[in-house]
Amino acid sequence: MTSVPVREKLTALFKNDNMTELCMTAALGMLMFIQRFLAGVYMPVMDDWFLYGDLYETLLGRLKYFAIPNEKFAIRPAAGFFDCFINAPLFNNLWIVELILTLALLVGAFFIIKTLRKNNAAGAGLFMCLVCLFPVGLEATYWIAAATRISYALLFIGTAVYSLNMYFKNFSKRSLILYTVLGMISVCFYEPAIIIYILLTLFIIWCHRDRKIFLPIIILAVHVAVIGLYYAINAQAGEIESRGGLLHTNIAEHTSLIFQYTKDIFGKLSYDLLQNGYTNGKSIVFGGHKIIKTVLIAVLSGTFGLFSALCIKKRGFSWKILVLGILLSFGGISLNFILGSDRIPLRLVYFSYLGIGIILDELLMLLPYKVSRTASFLLISYFAFVFTVAGIGEVQDYRKTSEFDTYITKQLIELDTEDKLTNIYKNTYVFGGQHSYEETRCIHYLDHIRGASGSYADFTGCMQHITGKAFTNNIIPFTYADIQILKPYIDEKGVCSFYNIEYDKTVTRAKIAPDGDNYNVLREDGTHIGKLIKVDDKRYQFFD
Repeated sequence: MTSVPVREKLTALFKNDNMTELCMTAALGMLMFIQRFLAGVYMPVMDDWFLYGDLYETLLGRLKYFAIPNEKFAIRPAAGFFDCFINAPLFNNLWIVELILTLALLVGAFFIIKTLRKNNAAGAGLFMCLVCLFPVGLEATYWIAAATRISYALLFIGTAVYSLNMYFKNFSKRSLILYTVLGMISVCFYEPAIIIYILLTLFIIWCHRDRKIFLPIIILAVHVAVIGLYYAINAQAGEIESRGGLLHTNIAEHTSLIFQYTKDIFGKLSYDLLQNGYTNGKSIVFGGHKIIKTVLIAVLSGTFGLFSALCIKKRGFSWKILVLGILLSFGGISLNFILGSDRIPLRLVYFSYLGIGIILDELLMLLPYKVSRTASFLLISYFAFVFTVAGIGEVQDYRKTSEFDTYITKQLIELDTEDKLTNIYKNTYVFGGQHSYEETRCIHYLDHIRGASGSYADFTGCMQHITGKAFTNNIIPFTYADIQILKPYIDEKGVCSFYNIEYDKTVTRAKIAPDGDNYNVLREDGTHIGKLIKVDDKRYQFFD
């Protein structure tokens, strides 16, 4: 007798948009935690080493490095704040930072789709799955040095546009103040995020164009003007100058390259990364206690898919939402076409996933209502499972890379019996540095899980953290075909020391022997490592 009222209550409960959205997001959040922590806690990699190491132990030290202008923190000021005052103090417990960033990403994505659903977006699941679980996006949202710029940006964008939408509903001053503050913070993290923030804000304004929109437009204009002025003031900062310079010549060639690189990222590279990550992830998920782990991920994926399907509203296809998705997809990569640099790391296309997710959710609306719900459940459940497992494999590669960084650097420190590594007046050169460690089997592409031994900044930062020395010489790695400045230091007795990373990742001492204008690189026992070929009066190129 009591089963009918209970069933009716449950039916009514899950017809409530808020409840289905929260259940969907809760299941997704648990999948994100499994993806990011099942392989182990976060370990520093790449820029983490020199951004968050012992350089910023004291408050005064952090204030000093946050000063303007400074090439690392003058641009993206909100990200710089989090770098110096959140990440750096927690360097020895970066898993806490990773946990905060994961929550920031989840909440930000939720508020964005929540806002869009209040403005005629019907679906949500494919958007949330792509933005929060897609393993190709982990460079943007898992690697802390990048996620600090991107996951927090998404959090503030989401809460800003939600506040703006609330303002249009009730014209509350509190909502407008929140939008003003949160929107200003939103534009201080990452350049592509500024474009996404502008597009989403304009979309919300357009949806309420019959209301009082003048003040929100003025506030948006002020946000853009302030951050534009900030960038102009810091135009000479190293990173703005090297990465943010506008394109002036070869427009057609540059555009063609950007299209090609972007197509490669969204196509073959994404496929390769998914395949590689899934292969690695299976060894963890289907290893010890495989039934528990597999069933848990499968149940959560099914739950996420189910509530994503329940979220779908009973309405037809909307051109308005589709156009927004297209604009966000292009907006996420638009800056690449006007900036002089044609370097496109994976994190630089991340914001396009917002638009792609919206497009995919909206295309489902072309199907009959019940069919769209069934298709949504099946597709999202499948993608959630595959993405989670593949992401676990990616995380494992990050951890292995960090372990190799530490292993190599500790050997180097142990061999440095004269403490030249930490002597600011000495130079240390390491042959055989690697941008990617073959043992991790990760896909080699720009900054994707890059080894510290292939970058002087990362290598030096790792060494500084392990030794606890804030001021040291640079460790200059020589990877294959690298060109480095050696003169006049190489001729000054006692200034330079040389080491080599062997194929098995052991580190040995090395020496150089003149050979005409060039130098032979030798081990201590005289066996050949490689050759330094003269490029000009100062620079030499390394070949093994």
